[in-house]
Amino acid sequence: MKKWFFFALIAVFFLIQTSAAASNGSVEIETDTFGASVDLTVTGSIANWSLTVGENEDVGSIMMTVLSNNAGGYDVKVYDARDGGKALETAGHLTKYESSYLGTYLKNPLQIKSGTGAYVSLSGVQQSIESKVGISDDAGDTYAIGIKQRLEPSDKVLNSGQSYRIVVTFVASAL
Repeated sequence: MKKWFFFALIAVFFLIQTSAAASNGSVEIETDTFGASVDLTVTGSIANWSLTVGENEDVGSIMMTVLSNNAGGYDVKVYDARDGGKALETAGHLTKYESSYLGTYLKNPLQIKSGTGAYVSLSGVQQSIESKVGISDDAGDTYAIGIKQRLEPSDKVLNSGQSYRIVVTFVASAL
């Protein structure tokens, strides 16, 4: 009888220890929903683009990655938001810049595209350059951004140390 009581006491001791270890540090997390999101990252730049008369194109300096869990998909648009007090008539055009925008600008607007899509002429109005139905890859969907600028012989050559500038604004939204 003493042996049976001793083994029963040891069994109860292990049962208490096992149950204490199983509940130590555990937490229950439950969620029924989370929000859909679209995240856009644009990397790279064209800081010292050397233009010549005619078509100038760059398709490897700027990359765009879209990360989205929205089943409906996403849309990416671009426009010239005329940052820094840029004049309305210069929207979409590379404009002379010396700590502020000055009146001189290139005759043709900058053109932009995503991946193998068609170029759009940049303006002050948002224009779609990429659209996808469905969610992105886990690492995001990455696209090369193409930039094209036609330079005319009558476009003004700037003095040394001066430059033309434009800020392109990208906007991603859920479909």
